[in-house]
Amino acid sequence: MAKTVLRVRLGATSFYLNTESSSPGTGHRNRYRLFKTDNYGRAKLGWIQVGSMAGQELVALNTDQARFEACEKLFLSKKPHQYGQYGDIRGQPGKWEGEAFPLRVMNRP
Repeated sequence: MAKTVLRVRLGATSFYLNTESSSPGTGHRNRYRLFKTDNYGRAKLGWIQVGSMAGQELVALNTDQARFEACEKLFLSKKPHQYGQYGDIRGQPGKWEGEAFPLRVMNRP
């Protein structure tokens, strides 16, 4: 299960570093995914896969400014994957309806 190990924000832009555990039989160690959002989380700009050593280096940095700069540099060094929503949003419509997620039509009897 993914776990957020790092959150860093400067202004309206945020980075989130999540763990991504791999299968033990593959011979690969744990990896990370770095997500970037803008407009206080309303605009999802994509994600990149980060190796275990680079992820541990990000977590080891001391200040938020250094972490943000390192995340920005790492994010710009790779081509980001588009954020894809693979399921329906459940629950009541939120205040970001239509911005971060597509506008939902509520079926009322």
